[in-house]
Parts: sequence; structure tokens; C-alpha cells
Amino acid sequence: MTEDDRRTRNEAGDAAALQWPSPEAASSDAHAGHAWTAPGEPSPDASDPSSPHGAANAPAGPAVPLSYGPPSGGRGPVPEQLAGAPSFRSWQPGIIPLRPLNFGDFLTVPFKAMRYNRAVVLGAPLLFTLVSTILMLVALWMVFTDPQLGLLNSTPTLSGISTQTVALIVVSVLMMLLADVFSSSIIAPGVARAVLGERIGIPVAWRQVRRRLGSLLLLYLASSVALTLLLVVAFAPVLISLAAGEPGGGAVALSLVLFFLLLLPGGLLVTLGQGIARAMIVLEGISMIAALKRLTGLIRGRFWWSVLILFVAAALINIVSSVLQYVGQFGAIAVSFVAPDNVAVLMVAFFVVYGLTYIVSLVLVYSYVGSVFALLYIDLRMRHEGFDLDLARAAEERARA
Repeated sequence: MTEDDRRTRNEAGDAAALQWPSPEAASSDAHAGHAWTAPGEPSPDASDPSSPHGAANAPAGPAVPLSYGPPSGGRGPVPEQLAGAPSFRSWQPGIIPLRPLNFGDFLTVPFKAMRYNRAVVLGAPLLFTLVSTILMLVALWMVFTDPQLGLLNSTPTLSGISTQTVALIVVSVLMMLLADVFSSSIIAPGVARAVLGERIGIPVAWRQVRRRLGSLLLLYLASSVALTLLLVVAFAPVLISLAAGEPGGGAVALSLVLFFLLLLPGGLLVTLGQGIARAMIVLEGISMIAALKRLTGLIRGRFWWSVLILFVAAALINIVSSVLQYVGQFGAIAVSFVAPDNVAVLMVAFFVVYGLTYIVSLVLVYSYVGSVFALLYIDLRMRHEGFDLDLARAAEERARA
């Protein structure tokens, strides 16, 4: 293979990585496995020599149509190529076998995704988190060294706060929120392509996220509002009793009941819906409303199973994250013994040591939980739409190309 042929094939793979098959999208030729299209977008004609995709990538063997239309009932007919003699490509082209996933898969496969597409699944969240953490640390440094606050003085003045410090605090908070959206969203393309045995870079995954950035931000805003309302309702009895000046045990008890009966399950529901819908928005290129409508159909019959998976996965990864952060805190305390009388050295040591462990733990949570959401989305489509057969057929087509 010449260098020009290799470059052409890499460019075609890069273009294909920007698409993910959706139930509404359909292709009319064998090249559909190479250029999956989002709903409403025309697919390139692989049989047309004038098409940039046709002449360079048309497979030499017999054409096999690959359709991603809505399932007509059941799992549909098995493709002849897969029914006769399935190859390794047709049953496990990437990090998972193409079948509905079991409970253990959701706990172990995210680590495979981190290794396989590490540039996207680990590198991208690390980049976003690093930027937001640096801004946050700079903002904290500005707060501690602000002369109007005088926090480093023996007696803080607290006479005000400078405009620059306020501006940097606002920027750091916004960047922290954006880093959460970007880090959680960019993982889906990396996991989806790892399922097909493909590696992509951050630029390819970012272009897929960028095209639906408005829907992702709107989904994040709606989820935040829903969680805030649940929080307010759960602690309303305590807030009302404090406002009335008569705090009592009954209000606290009622808030605890509302916490376990309303806030905890409601929070899991919002988090689960947001995670799967986010993967759907990025991979299928649809709007937030369309994603939520599709989610209600996909998750039917698998809701409590999905909640259990999310609860266990989140609990495990948060335990690991907490251990890492405690290690960082102990490390910062240990470093403080180097120069116990120098306040500046103590602050720098604490921010560096604790900041590094905070970044590592946060990236681990983003990568792991984001991979679980992407796998939940793929698993639901396998169970309800026969998506494993579509992916197997696409893997066979790509292997022959």
C-alpha cells in the first residue's frame, strides 16, 4: 500500500468516525458500513465514481446492503454472511462481543475502552479537567492573596474583594461547568468506535461533540434545574422551619424521608437519563428533545436494571476517587512538614499535590462513568433494535474494504 493510498484510507476512516448509525438512517449500497449518517442526512453514493467515497473505498467483493431503518419486529433476519461462517470481526471486532451485555461487562469494559481509545477516553477529559483545575487554583490563589481580603494577614481585613478576583472566579466556575459537559460528552465517540475496533483522535471526537454542543448544554441545564428542584423539595421542611425560627426534629426527620424517597431515586433517574441521552445526542446527531423521546422507548423494560448498573458503577468509582483524594490530602500534609513556617510554600505544596490527585480522580470518574453510559446506550439498542447485527455487518464490510 502506497503512502497516498494509506492517507486516503485514513481520511475516509476519519470521516466515517464522525457518524454513528441511528434507527432512522438508511443506506442503499455496500458503502453504508463506511459512511454512517445521522437522521435526515443523505449518505454518500459508493457506486458513483464521481463521489469522493465511491472510487477510493468501494469494496471489491459482492455488495451487501446495510440498513439502519427502524426494526420491523424482533431482531430481524440474520445476514447470510454472518449465518454461514461468522468471522472474528463479526462477533467481536473491538472491546466487546456483539451481543447484549451482562452485568460484569459494564464494570470491566470501561477499563478496556480507556486502554483502547486512551487519547479520547482518558486524554480529552484530562485536557479539559486540567484547564479548569488550573483556572480554579489560580482563582483560589487570587482570593488568598487579594489585599482587600487580607486572608494571609494575622488579622484579615475583609474590606472587600477586587474586580479581577471576582472575574477570575466567574471564569473558573464557568470553565468547570463546561469541562464537565465536554469531558462527559467526548467519551461516547471513543467508546463507540472502540466497540468496532477503531481508534480515533481527539480532533475527530471533538468535531462530533461540537456539532451538537447546543443540545448538550441545554440538556445539562435542564438536568441541573431538575436536580436543584429535587434538592429544594427534599430540604423544604428544614428551610421552612429555619425561616420560621422554630427548627425542630420533625422537620429534619421529614427531610430525611424526602431525601431517601424523592431526592435519591429522582437524582439517579435524572443522572441516568442525562447520561444515555448525552451519548445519543453525540453519536446520532439528534436534538435533546428527540433524544429524550427515543430514550423513553429504549429504556422500557430495562429501567431498573440500568439504574442498578449506574448505582453500582458510580459507587465503585467514587470509592476509588475518594481514596485517591485522601492520598492527596495526606501527601499535602506530609509536604507541609518541609517548611512549616513558610505560608507561601505550604500553599503551593498543598495546591500542587492535592490538585494533581484531584485531577486524576476526576478524570477517572469522567472516563469510567461516561463509558458506562455509552455502553448502556449500545446495549439498549442491541436489545431493542438488533443493533449487534448491524454492527457485525458493518465490521465485516470494513474488514473487506
